Amino acid sequence: MRKMMIMLLGFVLLVSLAACRSGGSGSGGTAPGQGSAVSDTGTAAADTGTTAPGQGKDADAPGKDSPPAKGGKTTITFSTFWPDARFQEAKKKYEALHPDVEIKLTDLPTDNANVEADLEKYATTMNTAMLAGKGPDLLEMKELPVASYVQQKLLVDLDTMMDQDSAFKKEDYFSNILDNAKIGGGLYGLPLSFFLYGFAGDMDAIAQAGVQIDDKSWTWSDFAKATKKLAEDGPYKNVLNSTPEYLLAQMVSDNYSQFVDAASRKANFDSPSFIGLMQQVKGMGDDGIIGEGRPYFYPIQINSPGDYMTSLKGFLAKNMKLLIMPHPEEVAAGGYFMNYLTIGLNAKSQVKEQAWDFLKFMMSDQITTPPNTAGFPINKKAFAAELAQLKDDGSVPTVKEGPLKGVPVKVDNGKLDQLQSFLEGAIHPALFRSDQVAQFVTDESKAFFSGQKSAEDVARLIQNKVTTYLNE
Repeated sequence: MRKMMIMLLGFVLLVSLAACRSGGSGSGGTAPGQGSAVSDTGTAAADTGTTAPGQGKDADAPGKDSPPAKGGKTTITFSTFWPDARFQEAKKKYEALHPDVEIKLTDLPTDNANVEADLEKYATTMNTAMLAGKGPDLLEMKELPVASYVQQKLLVDLDTMMDQDSAFKKEDYFSNILDNAKIGGGLYGLPLSFFLYGFAGDMDAIAQAGVQIDDKSWTWSDFAKATKKLAEDGPYKNVLNSTPEYLLAQMVSDNYSQFVDAASRKANFDSPSFIGLMQQVKGMGDDGIIGEGRPYFYPIQINSPGDYMTSLKGFLAKNMKLLIMPHPEEVAAGGYFMNYLTIGLNAKSQVKEQAWDFLKFMMSDQITTPPNTAGFPINKKAFAAELAQLKDDGSVPTVKEGPLKGVPVKVDNGKLDQLQSFLEGAIHPALFRSDQVAQFVTDESKAFFSGQKSAEDVARLIQNKVTTYLNE
């Protein structure tokens, strides 16, 4: 129900599902050397009765180096805030294949009452360890400030590991995701899986209004022109259920790298492209394209092949179709994605080659994922196996509390076969989503949309606030 409510709210900023909390990049973490001091939060979670990250019952602290033991096993430390069954499976299978290697996998037990405090402790503890040149060999990046780590050269550029590894075949993976998941020109966080963003369009209602759409390369300007007739003559009142300020914030979030250079901490909101985007959104508001009421298009986040089937049915319209989201004029045509389960390799690790080999194993099709597991696998063979299983199953279960009331959804093989083209066409990363930056855009742009301030004045104000925030 929570997911359905998010989609029905239209362009209110998309957030990951509760089950997907460990995905994406990591702009939400506390920057190294910032936030609460270590003395304030401590390095152990004694206050909450849990164990600090990297300090499990039998695990070493994240700051301990892990050189190969003479005459013993090579130890690879791997730290993540959120537990994940795939990590456990990879650890067991890899250790069985490599009896001379031990994977020390640690996560942070937490609960709803303490999760925010535990997240802060995790980020502070990990930042301190990484800045000290220690930290784990591998780390999941969702809750950590990836851009700050890159700027301070704390992570290995995994592009170099791929180039130097003759056994690594990039064509076995969704290379469009790997190529576009870079920061500052390097791949410092490797996504084991990813989510897909787009529109769900009510094609019957659109056809009833006599409107033809082509989502393959449309810009927001194309979208506004094509859908103005829908607002005027169609059966529904609005094309998008949103407000101008929320739609603008969504556009910024989906094209974050155009307006924020996370690695160098520079903003670009006082630019003609952002000012033009503001004016474009205002025009859509004036033309009635955005407003309240049942819309023709819903923003949608697709998490898996099974979710692709159930999400489209969940809108309770007969002919819902996945469409590519429009893009700004200055941005190339292509779909949108967000990283999930993104792994970094510590630049100070003493077992880089062994850690890279384990990371490759986690990317392989030897780690099985059912077709309803959150995140499309980065490995194409693993994705093909999910599709095959889904076709064999013939239907996808739904929850009783959702819009489909527990009724299974029949698998549509034709639509399922189209899914890979959407995945291969996703080239725009929503990698560095920042709730704070989006909030600045939402709050300050209201003055422009209400006619109180000019677009230029609002753009300068947002530029100043975001610049200050990035350099705090």
